[in-house]
Amino acid sequence: MGEFNTIGLEDVIEAFSRREQATVEAVPKMLKAGADVLVEAQKAEAQAMGLHETGGFINSIKATAVKGDSTEKHIDIYPQGRAKHGNDRKGDKSNVRYATIGFVAEYGTSSQQPRPYMTVANEKAHEKVVEAQREVWERETGQ
Repeated sequence: MGEFNTIGLEDVIEAFSRREQATVEAVPKMLKAGADVLVEAQKAEAQAMGLHETGGFINSIKATAVKGDSTEKHIDIYPQGRAKHGNDRKGDKSNVRYATIGFVAEYGTSSQQPRPYMTVANEKAHEKVVEAQREVWERETGQ
């Protein structure tokens, strides 16, 4: 019968454990760094597309807290809160959600051309988001 001996396997196991811990700590920081870049890009694109007429819409574009479980994490970026007006055309006096205003702007309606501020901003900022996340990864993991 053959014999199998290992030397240094404990060191490899310890290295993997350190790598896992560094990843668990780095991922939320990476998500926040990327979200910061993307929020600014979406605000700038919304301004460029003329979406400032709704008052607080541009300022409402924010990132949520890091969400998820131990295996998957994410951050949502979207217009949050409510405007100080309703849909007057339909007699609705309630405050309309900024997310609804953003949806209508992004995709348009039968009487309004789309102004896809989010899609354009996401495409333009892609490389900057990845770079911001890469910087955090390298700083946190030492790679």
